[in-house]
Amino acid sequence: MAAPLKRLERAALIVARGATDDTLKRTRGGFCSPKQPANIFTRRVMNWLYERALLDFDNPSCPACATLTPRGRAAADALVAESVAKAGLA
Repeated sequence: MAAPLKRLERAALIVARGATDDTLKRTRGGFCSPKQPANIFTRRVMNWLYERALLDFDNPSCPACATLTPRGRAAADALVAESVAKAGLA
């Protein structure tokens, strides 16, 4: 059984799912969505998700962007659905 996702991993998945093409772009400060530039995630967080096969880098040695895999999209959708259910909106 895999360990549960960390708080930052969950946040990165949700932000990536809302980004254009489910992709976070690398900036000087870290990885962020063009739609939400205030939410920046470090390479360490991206590596955690990469190791879980939830996202893939365009170039693993020096990535310019990180894109969700189908498994990552499913995990992000599940997190959103869980949050909506907790809030009583569904």
